[in-house]
Amino acid sequence: MNVFNRAVTVLLFVSFMIAIPIVMFMPDQAIGIAQSLLGAVSSSLDVFRRVVLILVGIICFIICGLVLYLEFRRPPRKRVKLETATGGDVEMDVDSIAQRLEYRIDQLADVVKVTPKIKPRRKSIDVELNLETTPDVDVPAKTDEVYLVAREVIEERMGLKLRKTKVNIKHAPYPENS
Repeated sequence: MNVFNRAVTVLLFVSFMIAIPIVMFMPDQAIGIAQSLLGAVSSSLDVFRRVVLILVGIICFIICGLVLYLEFRRPPRKRVKLETATGGDVEMDVDSIAQRLEYRIDQLADVVKVTPKIKPRRKSIDVELNLETTPDVDVPAKTDEVYLVAREVIEERMGLKLRKTKVNIKHAPYPENS
């Protein structure tokens, strides 16, 4: 998307660099030329062409709005700021947090697999944990245990603030009896 944005920006600025000085040096002639062009175009159009032009205009409007949205949209944050006692700036990579959570929660009994998703917020993080557990696990007890481990890892060991934790549990299939 960056190459497209740069190409459009360069074309627009080159067009403006040519058109604006011409309009500023000869405003009466530029307005006269624009009026004659628009008059010639509007008199030669029939209803079908006008409908096509309206549709093309709507499509161009939507494409321009999409490009503007993509241009001003913030990229997702990949780092989280830590609050330190000394007041220094420390940032931690989101992948490191996920890796540490995955390691600690995967060690719990009855947990087959865990996939953490970390969403950085301003001064805290949201954690979504997708767990795969053994089929006969006690779900309320295991959920509480996972919450406690996640809170301990995030807040006590890493010094981050945990805003919200969501746990999605999926049971592994029962073993087939042969």
